Amino acid sequence: MIPSDFDYSGLVRPIREDIIHIDIPIPHVLRNVNLYLFLGREPALIDAGPFHPFLAEVVEGALRYAGSSHLSYLYLTHSHIDHFGSADRIRRSTGAVVAAHRYEAPRIERVRSRLRREYRCYADLSAALGFPKEVSDSVFSIAHRWIELSEPCPLGLKLEGGERVPAGDRLLEVVHTPGHTAGHLCFYEPEEGILFSGDHLMRSITPNPELYCPPRQGRLTGLPQFISSLERLKDMRVETAYPGHGRPISNVRRRIDFNILHHRKRLEKTEEAVMEGWRTVWEVALRLFPQVRDKPPDVDHFLALKEALGHLLILEEGGRVRRREEDGVWRFEPATARPN
Repeated sequence: MIPSDFDYSGLVRPIREDIIHIDIPIPHVLRNVNLYLFLGREPALIDAGPFHPFLAEVVEGALRYAGSSHLSYLYLTHSHIDHFGSADRIRRSTGAVVAAHRYEAPRIERVRSRLRREYRCYADLSAALGFPKEVSDSVFSIAHRWIELSEPCPLGLKLEGGERVPAGDRLLEVVHTPGHTAGHLCFYEPEEGILFSGDHLMRSITPNPELYCPPRQGRLTGLPQFISSLERLKDMRVETAYPGHGRPISNVRRRIDFNILHHRKRLEKTEEAVMEGWRTVWEVALRLFPQVRDKPPDVDHFLALKEALGHLLILEEGGRVRRREEDGVWRFEPATARPN
């Protein structure tokens, strides 16, 4: 229960006269989730934060403090629980129509059953990736903690990308940027060149690509989509990007170029690892991310595994490495012949 005299002034700050930043602290290395409130004829909020009774009360109190206890729309950038977990509570308390990309609907509307299914799939795939059973068991045994940070929420509007949607007195262009998730969305305000970039573009970290389990449209990794989505943003006039975590990005083109170069260099390091004799996805992950080697098992081990897999599959598709299966484990080797 939040005290009646709780001071919201440190959490609620205007970034424009009609756009309010709501800074929600979370007990995670990312430290916060950024929500963005649009005031005007059709009040709207971008993202909802994770579900927890205390955090939900903070969001509702921040909305009241900012002068908008009613919302016309709640736009979700994607289906990770730190961005949509409190969506249903906000929907019920504000009357908002909840909108997200249609690809995200299963995770949002049936989050608990869907996440349980995905975690089972990850666990089953782990052996093929060379993920040690004791690490895999430890990581996925705490999956219930993540599932509890969300509530199922019905979507009133399923987006495709390309729409123009109302937010306060403005219109936002919906930009489909898959890769971090299949249906990740950014919201673009073209008059001022403002991009609300969710987890697609952040100031201090490069987002982790999705592991599609089961595969989506024949793909197991979202990394190629993520890189293509970054390239797409280069064609847009973006003066400032407001991400889902951390501080705003002022030199957006430089950040995009940095992320693309980052993955190009990581592809090179991944190929080097294979040339040096690292064969399984887990071995390559430890080569790329040695900092996880001596840590107690946690989600960082799985994130490292996903990243290594994404780069290995890109190299395989480009004919730069080849995969064989031995005793149920995928092993990657240098290709005997390179394409010109």
